[in-house]
Amino acid sequence: MDFKKRPYKRNDRLSKEIKIILSDFILKDFNLEGSGIITISKVDVSSDLRNAKVYFSVIDNSISNENLTEELNKKSKFIKGVIGKIITSKNIPEIKFYFDNSIEFYDKIDRIFLGLDDK
Repeated sequence: MDFKKRPYKRNDRLSKEIKIILSDFILKDFNLEGSGIITISKVDVSSDLRNAKVYFSVIDNSISNENLTEELNKKSKFIKGVIGKIITSKNIPEIKFYFDNSIEFYDKIDRIFLGLDDK
């Protein structure tokens, strides 16, 4: 028997699906006082599909990024339940949130390049 190899792994497909579900849930149903606009930048699901690292960024928040990360991780069991209602999978991965500071990094590089134009 010759089995065709799929062009991408199952954890990649699950990562994309979780990103879509989380983005939709946080936009419509997630309320946290002073959290601003939360966007999901990346989801990494482990190869055994048991753990998922969710990277997020936030715009216009009035609470610290550490506190926001802590609050999101406190609600991760509830969020796992939301994902479990939508995805039909044997295992729903444990969700762990991490702040993604790449936007600040890109902004800093952009300011450096703009400073080069002035010289």
